[in-house]
Amino acid sequence: MGTERFAGESAVNQEQKCMCVFVLDVSGSMRGEKLDALNQGLRDFYNEIKSGEGGISEKLIEQLEVAIIQYDEEAKILREPKLLDEEEIPPVLEERGSTTETVVAMEEAIKMVEDRKAWYKETGQKYYRPWIVVMTDGEPYGKRASQSDIDGIAARVAADSAAKKYTMIGIGVGEANMELLSKMCGGKALPLKGTKFTEFFKWLSNSLSMVSTSKEGEKVNISQGADAWMDSFEI
Repeated sequence: MGTERFAGESAVNQEQKCMCVFVLDVSGSMRGEKLDALNQGLRDFYNEIKSGEGGISEKLIEQLEVAIIQYDEEAKILREPKLLDEEEIPPVLEERGSTTETVVAMEEAIKMVEDRKAWYKETGQKYYRPWIVVMTDGEPYGKRASQSDIDGIAARVAADSAAKKYTMIGIGVGEANMELLSKMCGGKALPLKGTKFTEFFKWLSNSLSMVSTSKEGEKVNISQGADAWMDSFEI
């Protein structure tokens, strides 16, 4: 139960929460320039949220709960969902194993979202639809990478997305299998231009800011700025 996972944690405030879970591939193929750029992008994202500059809502720091899951041969939670502290810096991602357990990491992210939503409800906090961002430069490879594993997670995400439980976006880096990533992420997968992680995170912070200030039922246009990190935008 989500209330057990976050037992003893009290709400910091009663602002409507906006949760974003990053699911980040740190397998061997991400070493070097890609991982360096991803780490820099995360630092820029943290700084932009905390500063409230660049068109970001000043209230976003009171609403946005960030979680980080890294994965290689296993999924490891680096940060449970919570608001950013003023002096906080993101964890440094380091290249690890040679396998890519994407399915396991996605399942961990979905469970985290379910648990946190249960805690929101128990503590009387309203929330926007959570975001899950999956970044990889390859495709599933490991113990949970069979066709049935892939079909299973794809079916679950498709059903959950249709039920508006969360928004999942796949970001393909380098030689990522975009067709497979799109299937696994409910049809929402986009290729990153080169290593433009900073540009992606800037777009993301602005998009989350717009979502966090929107009214119930209001459609939000999040295409602005997307051309800085990808060629064509469609979500």
